[in-house]
Parts: sequence; structure tokens; C-alpha cells
Amino acid sequence: MDFRKADFDKLRELVGKVPWEARLKGKTTEESWKYFKGTLLRAQKQTIPLCRKDRKYGKRPAWLNKEILHDLKIKKESYKKWKLGQITKDEYRQATRECRGKIRKAKAQNEIKLATGIKGNKKTFYKYIKSKRKTKDSVGPLLSEEGEAVTGNLEMAEMLNDFFVSVFTEKSGGVPNVVNTSRERVSLEDRIHKEQVKNHLGKLDVSKSPGPDEMHPRILKELIEEVSEPLAMIFEKSWQTGEIPEDWKRANIVPIYKKGNKNNPGNYRPVSLTSVPGKIMEQVIKEIICKHLEGNKVIGNSQHGFVKNKSCQTNLIAFFDKITSLVDKGEAVDVIYLDFSKAFDTVSHDILIDKLGKYNLDRATIRWVHNWLDNRSQRVVVNGSKSCWKGITSGVPQGSVLGPILFNIFINDVDIGIESTLIKFADDTKLGGVATSLEDRDIIQNDLSKLEKWSEVNRMRFNKEKCKVLHLGRNNQFHTYKMGSDCLGRSMAERDLGVIVDHKLNMSQQCDAVAKKANMILGCINRCVVSKTREVILPLYSALVRPQLEYCVQFWAPHFKKDVEKL
Repeated sequence: MDFRKADFDKLRELVGKVPWEARLKGKTTEESWKYFKGTLLRAQKQTIPLCRKDRKYGKRPAWLNKEILHDLKIKKESYKKWKLGQITKDEYRQATRECRGKIRKAKAQNEIKLATGIKGNKKTFYKYIKSKRKTKDSVGPLLSEEGEAVTGNLEMAEMLNDFFVSVFTEKSGGVPNVVNTSRERVSLEDRIHKEQVKNHLGKLDVSKSPGPDEMHPRILKELIEEVSEPLAMIFEKSWQTGEIPEDWKRANIVPIYKKGNKNNPGNYRPVSLTSVPGKIMEQVIKEIICKHLEGNKVIGNSQHGFVKNKSCQTNLIAFFDKITSLVDKGEAVDVIYLDFSKAFDTVSHDILIDKLGKYNLDRATIRWVHNWLDNRSQRVVVNGSKSCWKGITSGVPQGSVLGPILFNIFINDVDIGIESTLIKFADDTKLGGVATSLEDRDIIQNDLSKLEKWSEVNRMRFNKEKCKVLHLGRNNQFHTYKMGSDCLGRSMAERDLGVIVDHKLNMSQQCDAVAKKANMILGCINRCVVSKTREVILPLYSALVRPQLEYCVQFWAPHFKKDVEKL
């Protein structure tokens, strides 16, 4: 959509004159949603033109204004005149120099604009840098099971969707009993009001993409006064009845390349683009769930992911403060880094709902979450080509609002009965303990057996090839641990929440990695940015380079002079 040519005043007028209360009265949640969506999309079609996608040379650069276009035209005409002998070569060169000078100035002004706004919108700057790269990010080509290359966008979308669906676990069927037996709603003070919806609409990021329902966040934010009332009515109906519109249970999957061979579908992460109004309703439900979890202290202290006042930094400091104190006392310590296979995608819906009941959430919330998870579907989008829809039988959607908090609830009881130190950041889990004596190592081994048992009961899988043991301390016996019948591999260094922790605990490898990454970004800025003025470079350094140097630095601060000098 071309928002620059949009008539938002006309759009507000068309949507604002709809008598929403009368139109939605007596309708179900699905019917109310369809009426709202249809009305908005029709008004949108009348007032917002679509962008032209058939431009021969792609989108015009931001610096290419009317003045530059005029100068380029003059330069072209000067070339023709020189060839015809109507002007001298020096006159043509002068026209070329003037044109180049103005282009350089326009690019510099555009870069100043990007640099000054980078803290609020990094996406635009990275888009600019990406446009200057010789190699482009893309999906595939993929290799089929028969070893044949798949290059068509639609074929790749279907292949990726088949792979993403293949990791799901089968659902047991039926409605979990907890939906019908959990406690009643506490009070009606949780009603969803217009002001609450307006508050969430005001926080929308207009640079984000819409979901399959084509409801763009920019439009919803522009119409905040006009749509907050009907959305509040639809949300309240959904909350009261537990009915979820089909659009809210659908997701466009964007495959994001992780690392490894680009031909392998397993090296892509599925990120869900879901309905924006559906996400606002998820925010409302999340607030209710978080209020209950915090009030009853449900989530254990071992969880540092998606928890208020906790972070990667608190995770690392809390864990290694215990570990390093043991090593300083001369103890041998073993740390096991555990890796769940497709953790978010394999969450069992019925087990999750059962746990919501055990943690005493009210019936209305549990019913809503159950219906939101049930009968979901997804399709993969590759360069505009869409695969067919496929059903989702397990997991919490990556990219959703509710996904992280539901995963925390699901994995909350993993450390029950564990004697060693266990700490989590969402699904990133590590286990550590003294390994000086045989009895110490037996405790760690027993804990691993308990974790293996937990994964079986909860239908999760450990990727045992990626589970590694980091042996610390001078007198370490380098004991081999097992999960089931598989021996866990030994590691000399592990990347822990983005920080490299080695067997010496001296952080030199981390300092090397940070210095290398910071220099790479500086090199990228040097190559891609025309203007080298302070007003351009300083904001770019502050927003892009400095965070690399400061990320969890309280944990990995350099110990040695050589590492300090590197940074």
C-alpha cells in the first residue's frame, strides 16, 4: 500500500460513521469480526492506493529527489550534445562534476536523516545497508529428499511448510478436563474497555507487517479513535464466550535463515506473522495471566526469560556467581548445556492446558487459550508466493504475544527434584554442580536422568548431539555423562546467551569475538556510508557498535591488559 498517497481523512470519515453498536449487536464473535474486517478493508480500498510493483529498476532511492533527476537529465543531454559536437568535452565534464557533487550531497543528507533517527528505527538503516550489499539474503535453493534442487518460490514455500509441520507432535484429542473444572472467573472488573484497547493501539509499531487478515498496523493506529470501540466490543465477546475468529488462528510463516547450509530446510526458523488485532487481544489475555502468575509467584526463580526485572545478564551472573565461587575454592565443576529440539514447536497443547489449571488460572482464561491454540493453521510465504494452509497440532507460535509466557508456564516444573543448580532463559537451560567426587558426579547424572524423564512425560525432546559438557576446575576428572543411552559431548567453550564461556573462565575468547564483531560493523559503516561527519558516525557508533561492547559486559568484563587493549 502507498501510504504517502493515502487519504486518511476520508478513511476516518468512512469508518467513523458506522454505528458499530447497532451493527454488532446479536452477532457472534466470528460474525462481528468479519463485519468489522470487511468494513475496514472496503474503506481502505477506496482511500489507499496500492504501490506499483512493475517498476523496471525497482524502488527509487530516498536521496533521488526532483532536483537530482533534473540534473541527471541535463547530464544526459550534455553527453548527446558533446557527441554531436555542439559542446566541448570540458563543458560535458563540468555538467558531470556538478551532477556527481549534488548526488554526493543528497546521499549525505539522507544518511544524516537515517543516522539521527536510528535509535527509534534501526530497520530503515539496515534496509539502506542491505541495499548496498553485493549478496542478497534469500531462501534456498533447497534440496529435496531425492537430492534435487528446488528453486521455484512456490515449491520452496511448500517444502518449508512440510518441514515445519513435520516437527509438530500429535495432539491427544478431546477437550482437556481442566477447561470444564477450573475455577470460575474472579470478577467482572476484567471487562475489556475502549480505553484499554486504545492504549494498545497507540503502542503499535507501524513498520511491522500485517498478518493473513491484511489489517495493517499503520491503518489501525491512524484510526485509533474510530476502531477502538468496535474492537473492544469484539474482544469482550471473545473473552466472554471463548470464541476465537479464524483469522486470529492463522499465521503467515516467514522462514528466517539461521546458519549452516542454505539448502537444508532445517536451517530456517519459522517466524509467525499473525493478525494485528488478534495480537492486541493476546496482550489483554497476557496481562490477565501475568497478573495471576506474579501475584501467586508461579514462575520459579530459575527462569530468567520473559520475566519482569530479569534478563540474559541476570541469568549469567546468577549462575556463574555460584560456579566461579566453587572453582575458586578448588572444586571441580561440570556445567551441562542442554538443548531442546524445536522447543516452542513441540509444546503439547493438552499438557499446557492441564498445567494452566494446576496453577489455578480462571476458567475463562483457560478456555480462551485452549480455543486459541486449537485448530490453528499456517502457510509459508517465500518472495510473495504462498504455500497451502496446513494444520498446527502442537507448539506455541514464535512471533506471537502469548507464546513466550505460555512456554514459561509449560517448562516451569522442569527443575522440580533437581539437586544441582539449574537455570533457564526460556528454553536455554544449563545445569551445573560440584564434580570433585564420584558422589558429586552421580548427583549430576541423576539430575540428567530426571530431566530425560521429564522430557518423555511432557513429550519434549532433547537434541543430545547439541547437549555439551563444560568441565571447569584444575582437578576435573572429565567425567562422561549420559542422557538415556547417549553420551554427552565435551566442549572447551560454549556460547551462553551470546557470551562465549570457556573452560578457563578468563573471557579472552569473548573479548576476541566482541572486538571482531565491532570491527566488522565499523567496516560496514565505513564501506556503506558516504558521509564521514561526526553527526552521522556518532549516532551510528552509539546505536550499532557500542551495544556490542556493552552486552552483558558486567558479566564478561576483561581480566587481562591485552583484552582491555583489544576493546
